Amino acid sequence: MASDLISQIASLYFRGRIEEMNDYRLNASDIQSEQLFNLLREAEGTTLSKKYDFRSIVSYQEFRERVPLLSAETIKPFIQRIENGEINVLWPGLPKRIFPSFDETRIPISDQAIAETFIQGIYDGYAIHLRLHPESRLFGGFFLTVGNDPELPLIDELDQFLKGNEPFINSLLNIPKHIGTKQQLAEINASQLIKEIGPNKISCFKGTPKALEQLINATRNEDGTLASFLTDAELLFHKTTMPSSLLKEMKQAVNLPIPIQSAYCSPEGFVGIQDNPGDDSFMLMLDLSTFYEFIPTDGTDTQPMPLEDVEVNSDYQLVLTNCSGLWRYLSDGPKLRFVSVKPYRFLLV
Repeated sequence: MASDLISQIASLYFRGRIEEMNDYRLNASDIQSEQLFNLLREAEGTTLSKKYDFRSIVSYQEFRERVPLLSAETIKPFIQRIENGEINVLWPGLPKRIFPSFDETRIPISDQAIAETFIQGIYDGYAIHLRLHPESRLFGGFFLTVGNDPELPLIDELDQFLKGNEPFINSLLNIPKHIGTKQQLAEINASQLIKEIGPNKISCFKGTPKALEQLINATRNEDGTLASFLTDAELLFHKTTMPSSLLKEMKQAVNLPIPIQSAYCSPEGFVGIQDNPGDDSFMLMLDLSTFYEFIPTDGTDTQPMPLEDVEVNSDYQLVLTNCSGLWRYLSDGPKLRFVSVKPYRFLLV
């Protein structure tokens, strides 16, 4: 009963958040405008703000005309200044860490982004699952990390970083309790893992479908049945940067007894969640202290456009402004192809 009660309380706690996400359908433009101006106001004391006078920017058009794009190359001098100990360069204070991202680009991640972007995105994944499954016992068991093979190494590093900075109460649910700097399943001995699990209930997994399949096969009983710790799990939470076509192939290639909820998440931010088990697309997360712009990849326009101007079935390079201090940053990650605008949903290409 206690485990059911905890999950029921969590469902009530997340109810307001579900209503906010439902608002994505009709008020996306207003939500994004609020994100932009919140970021501009919070960054007013920074070097970049003083250079481009953030305080006087009162419209998106002024923001677009006044603040130049940042790329992997043009962000380097700012990163060097931060590493030299200079504060308030791109965002107030110093970032929590300078983090490796796509193509070995190094970008900042702030304490604020940990809480408002990444941890909130993780919580949103929980909220969506509880909405879809009112009888869920998600918080009545432990969350088992199985590894991130074959995702990019940056996902391993990001996972480890977020686990080291999550609220203490969250960490109590994690198994294994201690992993090295990498989380590939090859580095986790299955027998040691089972010993740590002991009699505890596992309510969900975190990692990739392939890594979970490997764990299932490594721990299967002699008669072919699943190990007892696998029988109560409800789903797999999966952070990914894979193109949607490859992700779909991987999901189809494995034979998992539970559903998979994938999220497009990288050091650049927590951008989207697959909120519908029957839909391969990601719902764009509009209010995680991030403002989005988009550049068409077909060459028709070289300037970023706001969210309301994107078109279905067109591909875009993502441009992010966020509370880590990325200002109009040209993402080096996969391109986005929108398949819906109410709410905004996309595939990775």
